[in-house]
Amino acid sequence: MRPAPLLAAAFALLFAASGRADGKSADEILDCVQRNLPATTARQEVEFRSQDRVGGGRTIQSRVHWRRFPDGLSRVLVRVLDPAELKGSGVLLIEKEKRADMFVYLPDLKKVRRVTSRMLSGSLFGSDFTYEDFSQLQGMAVEGRVERLDDTSLDGVPVQVVAHFPADGSGSAYEQVKTYVNPENCVPLRSEMFESGGRLRKVMTADPGSLYEADGVRIAQKLTMEDLRDESRTELVVLEIEVGGEIPKKTFSVTTLERPRVN
Repeated sequence: MRPAPLLAAAFALLFAASGRADGKSADEILDCVQRNLPATTARQEVEFRSQDRVGGGRTIQSRVHWRRFPDGLSRVLVRVLDPAELKGSGVLLIEKEKRADMFVYLPDLKKVRRVTSRMLSGSLFGSDFTYEDFSQLQGMAVEGRVERLDDTSLDGVPVQVVAHFPADGSGSAYEQVKTYVNPENCVPLRSEMFESGGRLRKVMTADPGSLYEADGVRIAQKLTMEDLRDESRTELVVLEIEVGGEIPKKTFSVTTLERPRVN
């Protein structure tokens, strides 16, 4: 049944007054963001370019394999190529319905370790991205509730704002994560990570000029994560990307993770 004209007008006024004129829910906005991910597979050559508060820098080269499985959930394998002391290190993310299982391999240890909830805030290869940050960046499901906030603008670009409140016991280092999404292409342009007490800890921004768009995939190829407390930052730069190529399922197994091949 269609709403009566007066009722429809009241809804329109309500959404307009709240700064949410399109009437979309937080879940609908996040679903649109998810549709920017590849339908099947992707390979990326990625650099993490980190800089600390005194100007010291480090660059880590890595290869990222991504695959969506028949159940609609995805898996990601990240393998370090350079520098030599980290070569062969890897992280495997296996998405589940409400969370992701994560495993890490370090050549010095010569074994795979599961990333527990207590380890989620640990640094990914010494960068400003934590395991939790990287998991969310890959579109992995995260426990908790989401809420749509009022629209705003970033550098003159209208954006939709979604707040994620991680569930108690999830191991998240954050009390709230706000994501600012461009409604024209559903690409997140900014994320703000708040610690307990509402303290803004980290800000991740996307370079709109680095947008990759092909075969229904839209991703920013340059992201900057700033740690406001530690006064450090890391640029994540996608140097190459291939969408839709063949990647064997066995690539995304714990067995493969502990047998690195990085040539």
